[in-house]
Amino acid sequence: METSFPIALIQQILNGILTGSSYILIALGLTLIFGVYRVINMAHGVFFMWGAYFGYLFSTVGGLNPYLATCLSMGLTGLLGIVVERTIFRPLQGSAEWVLLVVGIGVYFTLENFGWIVQGPLPLHIHAYPTQVVLRFFGLYVNCQNLIIAGTCILLLGLFAFVLRKTDFGRAMRAVSVNREAARLVGVNPDRISMLVFFLSGAFAACAGCLVGSLTSVNPAMGFRPQLIAFIIVVFGGMGSIIGSVVGAIVVGVMQNLIAWAVTPKFSYTITMLMLLLLFIVRPTGLFGEKS
Repeated sequence: METSFPIALIQQILNGILTGSSYILIALGLTLIFGVYRVINMAHGVFFMWGAYFGYLFSTVGGLNPYLATCLSMGLTGLLGIVVERTIFRPLQGSAEWVLLVVGIGVYFTLENFGWIVQGPLPLHIHAYPTQVVLRFFGLYVNCQNLIIAGTCILLLGLFAFVLRKTDFGRAMRAVSVNREAARLVGVNPDRISMLVFFLSGAFAACAGCLVGSLTSVNPAMGFRPQLIAFIIVVFGGMGSIIGSVVGAIVVGVMQNLIAWAVTPKFSYTITMLMLLLLFIVRPTGLFGEKS
């Protein structure tokens, strides 16, 4: 039976919101690191990839519940983030931004190439119970795993908002983001905050990697496109703005699905990026960025 235009349009918007949910988790980690280091972490996508691989090891190889495996992957990838921060980014703290950008790219390709050695070229698959379950309501179709991704995103955003607003760690993180040296003067340890932010960044990326990997597949090259999309989202929403990252992720997800439906799936990614570039020309600071 042919679907009516309004239902088809709502279906694509819904798909875009669900797609944007996974983008939120990736972009949020990128935004956190920018808030502390004032530089885009170009190695961020590799945490997405390794998080998915750890999820594969725990669930498919180890036989654990996929969602317990995701939690373990988040912790392990968060520790990987700490290692990267302590051994690479912290010694270069205070260096020029281009130095940190180049180093981040080097870290990305180093860990990706290590992934090719460990994982091999064949795609791997994470076992997730409801992946093939499709729900239907009011003429709309939703993959159950997409709902789980959206629900996980809402849960993590809620927990993060609580930590950011109601805990000493959250207040310290906001203080370091505003003025690192002033925060040190009032007793905040910026190095400790930087380490914990890298842990959270890696954990968020790993969660997205596991959930998305259960829908598609796991391979060492899977982190590049999510990192590029996350970068676009962070700039579009406003550098360092958490609200901007959330709104930007949803906007990008909806735009991609609508363009794929109305124009062609082949160029949906390219056209979306071009449209966002035009928006940057109109508002270079992003949706929620402060004017210089």
